[in-house]
Formats: sequence, structure tokens, C-alpha cells
Amino acid sequence: MHYRKPSYYSNFKCIADKCPATCCEGWGIVIDDKTMSRYNKLPEPDKEYVFSHINEAESMFKRCGNRCSFLNDNKLCDLYTKLGESEFCKTCRRYPRHFEEYGNLIEASLSISCPVVAEMIITNPDCDKYISYSNDKISPFEGEVDSVLLGALLGTRQHIFDIMNNRNSSLTERFKRAYHYSAKIQNIIYNYESLGRRVNKTSCISEFLLKIDALTKKEIIHANNIKRQDCIIDYSVSQHRQENMLSLIDIVMMLENINDEWPAMIDQLKRYLYEDMCNKQYMELSKEFNEYMSNREYEYGHIFNYFIYTYYLGGVYDYNVHSMTKLAIISVAIIRDLGLLLWIKSGKNFSEEDQVRICYTYSRQIEHSDDNLLSIEGLLNAHPKLSDKNIISIFC
Repeated sequence: MHYRKPSYYSNFKCIADKCPATCCEGWGIVIDDKTMSRYNKLPEPDKEYVFSHINEAESMFKRCGNRCSFLNDNKLCDLYTKLGESEFCKTCRRYPRHFEEYGNLIEASLSISCPVVAEMIITNPDCDKYISYSNDKISPFEGEVDSVLLGALLGTRQHIFDIMNNRNSSLTERFKRAYHYSAKIQNIIYNYESLGRRVNKTSCISEFLLKIDALTKKEIIHANNIKRQDCIIDYSVSQHRQENMLSLIDIVMMLENINDEWPAMIDQLKRYLYEDMCNKQYMELSKEFNEYMSNREYEYGHIFNYFIYTYYLGGVYDYNVHSMTKLAIISVAIIRDLGLLLWIKSGKNFSEEDQVRICYTYSRQIEHSDDNLLSIEGLLNAHPKLSDKNIISIFC
């Protein structure tokens, strides 16, 4: 088996009641079958106590208002206090840790929906790094993954990370390079999928890998001829950015709401920045905010890399990687404009703490609803307002 995790993964430590946004509030917690079976074997009165907090029909912990019924007024878990961590369900035991299995590869990540994780990611000024290690175990699911495609995706994802970590180029230029590279990779993958369905797949492997290698080498040569731009995250140069951001926010507002703070936040963003503000003022303020954030531009690079690391390899199952690059780009764009709004409202001040709060609020709304993730993926593939041309205008 092969394993990979972010370099900061082992540094996570829950701060319990000190957390500004507890994970025991804002969503329902599903209990896995193994834990439910264990609860049924608890001695009385522990069993009675635990099941008094469970909705057995839905296999979920009951909620008191918007929070888990085990969460007490001191923001601590009564289940943990009474029976210990061993009686946590899988979700409570793992969060914010997340694992994705791709055949013989398991990747671990930490969700940015956790305030501690968001702070770890946002406040790190260094380039993102990932730790890999292996053992002699073999996954029983090894044969369920196209190992050729997985190897190609690992290589192309690493190149995207290399693009983002090259701070000799402006962040805007890096976003452009990563986005265009992803779009071209997607075309090669579609051809590989189509050809593989019609003929023996082994006959098209060599051509597929040669095309991937040639594209990556061409992109590197092109990058070496690019000089650093004067602008820093200068999204505002496109006169269509405000219009396309409004369209994007309208789409996002149609998604299921699972976060009490989100509707007011996104509605204010829509009205203040895109409807009430003229395009010229929006562009000028965007440019000023970019300059204000010039020494912290790495924060947006970290956010982009987080989404690429978490979702890009999913293309090994559906042959679709470019939509996940789109997701990373629009996430940065929305988070960036939420920061712009708060910066304006706060007398042109915007702290790392502000950025952290925006990130975990956004993540909880988008990432912690399977319906929202599926809806977004479908929209990224098909919605005319989310075409490559319009997405490019968001970060030009």
C-alpha cells in the first residue's frame, strides 16, 4: 500500500470547548453500522443513556436545536465525558481527518471546515508539501482502479502543485497556467476514455502517456519564458468579472443551505459587491484589496491546493479532473470576494482570523453536503455560466 498526507497532518489537535465553531453543531451526525452494533451491546444503563440521544430510524444522533444533543452548554461532549472516546462513532472519531482510497493508494487529508485546520493551512507561509510512504500490504480493491490513469493523474496533479509553488510567478499567472493545463489534460483523458471503450485499452496506453508527458514538458518550457507580472491576484482586470461573479453567486445560492451563517453572508456579498456597486468601483476596490493582500497572497494558493489535493484524483473514477480544478478556482474566487467585502466593511482591515472564518464557513456549506457537491460538479460540467471563458474572467 502507498500512503500520502499533507506535511501538517500530524500537527492537528482538537481544541474542544475553545473552538470558535464546534463540529458538533450545524449538521446531522450519522452513526455507522459498526458503532450502532457496539451501542446495542453496551451494559445498562449506558445503553439506555446512549439510545436516549439517538434517532434510530435515521441512525443519527438527535439534535437539540442545531447541535448534537450530546453537546452540553460548556461546548463539551457528554458522551465523551461519560463513556470516553472509544464510544465515538466513526465520524466523530475521525473528523476533521478524511481518507480517500484509490486502489493501492490511500490519501489522508484534514478538512478546512475545521477552524483549527483552516488556521493551519491559511497561516503557513511556506509552500505546500506532502509526505508519502509505503508498506508491503496490497489493497483488495487494487484491481478496481485504472492504475495507468491513476499514475497519470498523480503526475499531472504534482505538476499543478509545482506550478503553484513556483513563487517566481505571480499568483494570477500560476492560476492561469494551472487552469489551462488542467483543461488540456482533460481533453487527453477524454480521448483515452473514448478510445479505451472501443479498442483494447492496452493499445492506447502508450499514446496516452506520451501525450501527457509532451503536454507537461511543453507547459514547463512555456513557463520558463514567462516573467513575473507586476500584479498580485489581479482578478479585477477583466471587465466581465463582476458580472460572472454575480452569476456564480446566483448558482451557489440555489444549493441546499446547511449553515446558519451562510445565507446572510452570501446575500450581503451579492447585494453589496455585485448589485449595488458599479463595475468601476468594484474593479478599483478589488485592485486595492489585492495590493493590501500582496504579502499574504500565499493564503489563496493554499486554498487552491487544498481543493486540488482533496478532489483531483477522483477523476480516476469518472475521468473528469477539470471540473475539480474549476471547483478550486471558484472556491478561491468566492472566498477572496468574501474577504474583499469584510475588508471594506471593517475599514479596510482584514486579518488572518477573518480569512480562517471565511474558509471554514465556506467549506461547511459546500463540502459537507453530498447533494451540494454533486450539484456543483454537475453545474461545473454543463452550466453555460460556468464555461471556461467565464471562469477565466474570474481570475484574469
